[in-house]
Amino acid sequence: MKRKIINGVLIVVLVFASYQFISIYLENKHNLKVLDEVQSVYQEANQPSELGNTSAFAELHKINPDITAWLTIAGTAINYPVLQAADNDTYLKTNYQGEQARAGSIFKDYRNTEVTPKHTILYGHNMKDGSMFADLQKYTDAAFFKQHPTFDYDTPEASYRVEVFTVYETTTDFYYIDTDFTKPAAFAQYLQDVKKTLALRDKRESN
Repeated sequence: MKRKIINGVLIVVLVFASYQFISIYLENKHNLKVLDEVQSVYQEANQPSELGNTSAFAELHKINPDITAWLTIAGTAINYPVLQAADNDTYLKTNYQGEQARAGSIFKDYRNTEVTPKHTILYGHNMKDGSMFADLQKYTDAAFFKQHPTFDYDTPEASYRVEVFTVYETTTDFYYIDTDFTKPAAFAQYLQDVKKTLALRDKRESN
């Protein structure tokens, strides 16, 4: 009798595990599909310039007005819309279409309200399927770091080529998510604090 019960429990556990695996697989597959769709919209309307990319964002805002930027990093799968809500929870597990998704979205800290702030904070999950911010791990390789010293950050107001001056891992002991730098000295101190926590950096210095 006990053996039958144990076998029954094992079957239930196996079925549940299989269901979970299939569910995650299908969700990830769907998420990659919808990302391909928005990438196509962006690429077709993409006309970056110093004055911004109004044509592309006009199309993106038809899909979701919370899309505030587009992030592209060469040598990685990172080619995604950047969203921003009134909090940092909305897009944690929601894609740009408003659907529930474990991968969530790449999103900007809600406190970043300036067009060109000194410190823009972007959040994204490290997904096992290689999507979202998983490829940022590549920057821990010195060769990759040197070969990909910049990334593109496109907004309705301007298109930026951003220099990667450092890569580091940190903990909550260091308040890396500070966005309030009303005084130049405060930002200079922040950069010094960053340099103290470096795991890897190029020899170039930040201006």
